[in-house]
Amino acid sequence: MIRIIHGKHIGAFGLMPAAPGTCPECAVDHPPELPHNQQSLFYQYKFYNDHGRWPTWEDAMSHCSEDMKTIWREELRKRGVEI
Repeated sequence: MIRIIHGKHIGAFGLMPAAPGTCPECAVDHPPELPHNQQSLFYQYKFYNDHGRWPTWEDAMSHCSEDMKTIWREELRKRGVEI
């Protein structure tokens, strides 16, 4: 089933729901304490539709604990990702 999302930023578009057992925000199977997958197209378009801009890793980590954010920031920097 295709869910039609009516957005203020990109109009109406079809977005399949996240697969059962995956995160409803990014459609990736991850524990809730970990960040959303910022590179997931599902997450990017859902976020853009809601906020009018593309998500950053900071956005993907916004629900995480400060300790988890610190770990992820360090690991992303090690891989050359600027935050």
